[in-house]
Amino acid sequence: MVLKEQQQLRKIRKGDLDSFERLFHQYYQGLCGYAQSLLRKPEVAEEVVQDVFYNIWKNREALRIKRSLQSYLYRAAYNNSMMYLRKMRREYFLDDGITTDQAMDSPDPLQVIQLNEVSELIARTLEELPERTREIFHLNRQEGLKYREIADRLSISVKTVEANMGKALKALRNSMEKYEQE
Repeated sequence: MVLKEQQQLRKIRKGDLDSFERLFHQYYQGLCGYAQSLLRKPEVAEEVVQDVFYNIWKNREALRIKRSLQSYLYRAAYNNSMMYLRKMRREYFLDDGITTDQAMDSPDPLQVIQLNEVSELIARTLEELPERTREIFHLNRQEGLKYREIADRLSISVKTVEANMGKALKALRNSMEKYEQE
């Protein structure tokens, strides 16, 4: 981590509100844009990012960041966004009086059709990927291996695993965006 970031974090840990506000103003807009790309709702994205900064301030004394501050903030925004989406999915099932098991036992015929379409789209998209990228994706998503384990198994670097996973996820996102537009 850059020396300037380390100094800024030390000041924040000691309760320096000016340093915290500088951090907030430096990253807030970018984090909101990132969260909005994940959540598709500007007001929710702002809440998620505000929660990131609230937690930093609340836990400032215990805050230990070993790598890039920017990476830490974007990872926190990503994690908070995913928690929000999981919470919304759970509430959706609970609000309708449907448990996840019931939803699987008696699915709506339209949902079955859409699920089949999406499954086929994912299979086609993965089939179009280069063999190595497809293999890495399979090892991570189907077998649950971590990037380091995949790298060791295939005798490649972790960076190569990351790059291939990025390609696979980008291809899937692009396919899903086209599907949603239809």
